[in-house]
Amino acid sequence: MTGKKRLLLAWVAPPGPFVYVSPPLGLLYIAAWVRERFNLEIVVVHQRAQGWDAEQLVSHIVDFEPDIVGLGYMTPSAYALPVLTQSIRAALPDALLVLGGPHVSALGMEAVAATTADVGVVGEGEIAMEHILRAYIEGGDMADIPGIIWRNDEGVVVENPGTLPRIDDLDTLPMPAYDLLPDIRKIWPLPTMAPIPHRKYVSLLSSRGCPFGCTYCHNTHGRKWRAHSAERMVEEAAYALKQTGGTEIEYLDDCFNLDKKRVIAFSEHLCKTMGPVKMAFPNANRADLLDDESVDALVTAGMYYTALSLESGAPRIQALISKNLDISKYLNTVRLCAEKRVFTNGFVMLGFPTETAAEMEETIRVAAESKLHIASFFRVTPFPNTPIQRFVEERWPEKIAAAPYTEMDYRLIPVNLSSEDDVTIAYYTDKAYRTFYLKPGRLWRILRDYPQRHLLPKYGLMFLRRIWAGHV
Repeated sequence: MTGKKRLLLAWVAPPGPFVYVSPPLGLLYIAAWVRERFNLEIVVVHQRAQGWDAEQLVSHIVDFEPDIVGLGYMTPSAYALPVLTQSIRAALPDALLVLGGPHVSALGMEAVAATTADVGVVGEGEIAMEHILRAYIEGGDMADIPGIIWRNDEGVVVENPGTLPRIDDLDTLPMPAYDLLPDIRKIWPLPTMAPIPHRKYVSLLSSRGCPFGCTYCHNTHGRKWRAHSAERMVEEAAYALKQTGGTEIEYLDDCFNLDKKRVIAFSEHLCKTMGPVKMAFPNANRADLLDDESVDALVTAGMYYTALSLESGAPRIQALISKNLDISKYLNTVRLCAEKRVFTNGFVMLGFPTETAAEMEETIRVAAESKLHIASFFRVTPFPNTPIQRFVEERWPEKIAAAPYTEMDYRLIPVNLSSEDDVTIAYYTDKAYRTFYLKPGRLWRILRDYPQRHLLPKYGLMFLRRIWAGHV
């Protein structure tokens, strides 16, 4: 094959009731990696940021006339992929169609077989995409690429033996290709995991991997934690902000603060090089690893929002789900952050396997008595090929056998894994919101510390819904 090839990378996220949006960071790293190695015309698009339904997404893909289409997606969007890939295949029969993202990493061959895609990438995408493109452009054989999933000439989906190497030195990665993302300004006004819209922000990953074994979680990057140096973190932040005109950083690591020395070195280097920069941590900080010194450093560097995941306030459940959070340290970190006017958001789950009403009560009590500003109480969802899904499938297959996972967003499926009946778990979910938000002083602290107080009249309705209807 000769000539300049076209690569389109699309983040698939259909419109729906869960409208969280953030820049497709994984695709931006892949785009940056491959353009250093191939002479390609590359476009990166985000379905939800553009407000496209499936037909519109396909239309825009087809209009670009790509030779290679890469689709990244998470498990909640997996239901859309069979029809989407069929439509792309019908319009672009000769294009190479590649799947990647957490869902493919979790389900492997099953994820690819459910679609008409040619190739699936498990785990990190940069090196795998390089090998796939080299085979496609230079006439190589997909069978020679370790660890990828592909559809052979007979149409059979196979997984190659072996694994490709991970990128251990993250500082060798090129800067994420924010210049290829045309819709960053469409993303800024939209809701994100941080409940603070209308921010001119860039999303970044300062590390990959997580050493903790939480049973409800996918682990795309493995258990080995690898991290950028403090110097590279600041360099990348400066680059991304300059490329986009952004003014804030949002870190999306699995565990940003695993290394306290790195946290402090980064904070000091950022202040010395750029001055404080507003920073939000929608999912990146593990609360029981933060202490006075690291919180002080991050606040000085610009941290104004952090999510602090509790999951459960019951020690038995903490052990069962292998999170093993130190609840007393968690509460202390929440207090430290709240005292410094960092807006704190707690993620809490109810309905773990074997969880009792008393343990749900304990979780609600811990969350309500904490200094968290806001909290979301989720029903536990057994995402595919996670330890918690296998745990339930082995013991109570009937709890998930009838769930329409292939037909809708996973987060809309009300599976009950607890020891209680459906009425009881619904009662505790509603009670959690009322107990939490009606705790004396909490609404006042929200009004005082919400980072965009001028928008509270508009977004205050969200908090009222949570109190009176138990909506997340």
